This record gives sequence, C-alpha cells and structure tokens, in this order.
Amino acid sequence: MRKPKVVPRNNKQYDHLVSEYIIQDKSGNLDRLSHLTNNVYNMALYLLRQQLIKHHKWRDYTWLNKQFKLKYDNRENMLYSQFPYRQSIQQTLREVEAVWYAWVKAVKAYHENPANFTGRPRMPGYLKKGSRHVSYVTSQNAKVKDGYLIIQPRNGLLNIKIKLIDGIRKVSRVVFQPLSHQRFKVIVQYPITNTINYKPDNGRYMGIDPGLDNAFTCVINDNTIQPLIINGRGIKSVNQYYNKVLARLSSKHAEYKQCCVERNAKNGLQPIYYYSYHQQLITEWRNKKIRSFCHQASRRIINYALNNNVNTIVIGKNKGQKRSINMGKKNNQNFVGLPHAKMINMIKYKANLLGITVITTNESYTSQTSFLDNEKPCKQNGNYHRKLKHLMPIRRRIKRGLFRSNQGILINADVNGAFQIIRKVFPNVSFADGIAGAVLRPFKWSPTF
Repeated sequence: MRKPKVVPRNNKQYDHLVSEYIIQDKSGNLDRLSHLTNNVYNMALYLLRQQLIKHHKWRDYTWLNKQFKLKYDNRENMLYSQFPYRQSIQQTLREVEAVWYAWVKAVKAYHENPANFTGRPRMPGYLKKGSRHVSYVTSQNAKVKDGYLIIQPRNGLLNIKIKLIDGIRKVSRVVFQPLSHQRFKVIVQYPITNTINYKPDNGRYMGIDPGLDNAFTCVINDNTIQPLIINGRGIKSVNQYYNKVLARLSSKHAEYKQCCVERNAKNGLQPIYYYSYHQQLITEWRNKKIRSFCHQASRRIINYALNNNVNTIVIGKNKGQKRSINMGKKNNQNFVGLPHAKMINMIKYKANLLGITVITTNESYTSQTSFLDNEKPCKQNGNYHRKLKHLMPIRRRIKRGLFRSNQGILINADVNGAFQIIRKVFPNVSFADGIAGAVLRPFKWSPTF
C-alpha cells in the first residue's frame, strides 16, 4: 500500500528584519557618497574582469580589498580615502564579490545542465558612468540613541539622524538607496532574537490562487467561511497609467533624440536610451503604489488566516509563468505588471513570523478541474483528456470568472482554482458537511491607494 504524502513543516528562523525610511538629502552629502560608491563598484568589477580575461584566475573580496589599499598607498587611486568609513567601501567590495560569484556559479550550473537556462549567463556589466549606486554604513559607525539612528559626519560626508520605529535597539547595517529629487530610501537592518514556534498541522488549510482582476483569491477548507478575494483592479489601473506615460515619454525622447547615448554596433551607431528625470518620478510613484498594495493585501490575508485558525497556507506559483505567458497582448501586459512574486514573499515572511507554514506549489490544471466533483488537479482530468473521452462540456469554465461543475453548480472560477491548489498538496482535503452557500459567494476586498 502506498504511503500517504508527508508535507514537511516549516522551520525557518529569522535573525534580521529591516525598516525603511525616506529622507531628503539637502546637503548633497549622500549624493556624493552614492557617486563614489558607483565608481568603486565599477573599478572593482574591472579588476575582477581583467584577472579573468588576462590571467584566468578567480579573485575574491580579500584580493579586491588588498588591491584598493595598495593603489591608495601608491597614490594611484584615492577612492579608499574619500569614503567616510573604511567599512563602507568594504561593504561595496563584498557586494561586487557576491555579484561576481553568483555569475560564476550560474556559469557552472549552465555547463552542467544548459536546459535549465534560456541562454548562457552574461558576465556582470558595469554601472552607468556618473550614475548613483546604493551605499552602506555598518554597525560600527551607526548607533541607536534614545530611539534615533545617528551616523556621525566624517570627511564632510554623512550627518544622519532618523527617528526609528519602536523596538529597534541595535542596527546591523544601514543602506542608502538613491531616489529622484534628492531623496534617499534608508533601509535599516536590525537583529531580532525571538525564536519562531511554528504551529502544528491542525487540518485547516488556506489556498491562494494568484490572478489578474482578482489579484489573490483565498479559500479555507471550511464550509462556513466565506472566501476572500483581493481586488487587483486598482493596481492594474496604476500599471496601465504607468505604461501609458512611460511610452509617451519614450516616444518623445526618440523623436527629439533626448536621453540617449550612441554606441558602435554592427549596423553603425545605435542610440541607447536611459531614464529621464520624469521617467524616474513616474517609476518611483508606481513602485510606491505597488509596495502599498503589497503590504495592505498581505496583511489582510494573514489576518484572514489568523481569524480562522489556519496553520498552513498553500500558494499557487508556476516557475517562469510570466516569461512564457500567452494570454493576449493586453492581458499579458496587465498580468506581468502585477507584483505576484513580491506579494508571495511578503506573505511568507509575515506568516512565518507568526508560526504559520507557507507552501508554494505548481498550479497546473487547477482551473480546468472541478473541486466540487472531487477531481484531482492532474492532466488526466484536464480539458484535453475530457475531449478524448468525449465528455461534455469540454471547458467547464463558461466565463472568465465562472465555473460550472458536473452537477451544474456554479462557483467562482478563482475560488474553484484556489480549492484545487489546496488539493495539489493535500489530496484528501474535503468538506465534512458538504458545500455550503458561503463557499459559493466570495467576499471582495479592495486595498486603498
């Protein structure tokens, strides 16, 4: 007799969390620091590339740090002395090392099995000359005093004082990410010591089906609980407006030859366009809206799980689904713009902090099979095999948002898919008392913008 499938419970522990703040750089010190970091990044990458091309050797952070110190001692390059703290430049060198060795690892994996890649991984490229890059300050130079993050100025750079959220007593690292209009996002990484006690499997599961107009459809295997739908029309509208404005600005740049540099190519000089100031503004506006949507929606989903005593969440996620999607020109643009991966990551870490296990699974055939008829979401029950078996109707999803079971019961198509996602991981899940009317009438919730 075949043993039942055992789903492993989560045991991930978090040792660090982050808090984000937006500040105005009126003095221009952070702007200057970000330009210096950009130069250090490009120089470090140049040294690694030259070592590989000329000497066929792999170098690491230790070698890079030694080279920068040597160039400073020989007065060949003064970047090492222009940073406010030595630890800041060392963090950038570690970032370059991480990017470089990620590429090395990807190349090795490509040679072992090229079928897992769409092409050979490219060598890391240089940052745009004169642009800005994220800069770092470590815990050796960033202190917390009376609820404020304090970074003392040095070399004429950095003089930061930020009011932190309650609970932060010590920081591990501070990241300064440049935005437009002299603004910077300050990402404060701080340690936590709480041990997460994950809840046991209590037989109550939540299934989440990602979608388009219904961004996330949540169901629970309880016939008295009304399904929850996260309305995705708001963020869809934001993406449509963003794409419209971005296309108009790009068209103007191409018409008047603005915001571009010409590079030699096989066909002669070819223009390469970069983001203008207005494109950066609209992109930041769109990213802010998406982040707000993700935080509100993920918190609503976690509260939905807590209120209904759910200890396990199953989310449908297909690998590379947005790369090979074929839903039509308009639907492709709308679906790709929705932040499903970011939302899933937020749901994961927020649920894990509360001891709830999150499982991601392939969602193939969940929309073609019927939960109400106890069908397994597999190829043998899909539309193609129904056609071979002469079962009518072949497609039971009669409309975009409506599914009809074999008994003629109408159910929201995304609700049916979410239930089948649960069945993907827990095949024996069912309703002990049958299907109640609450399951057939989902509740739609819309985040505010």
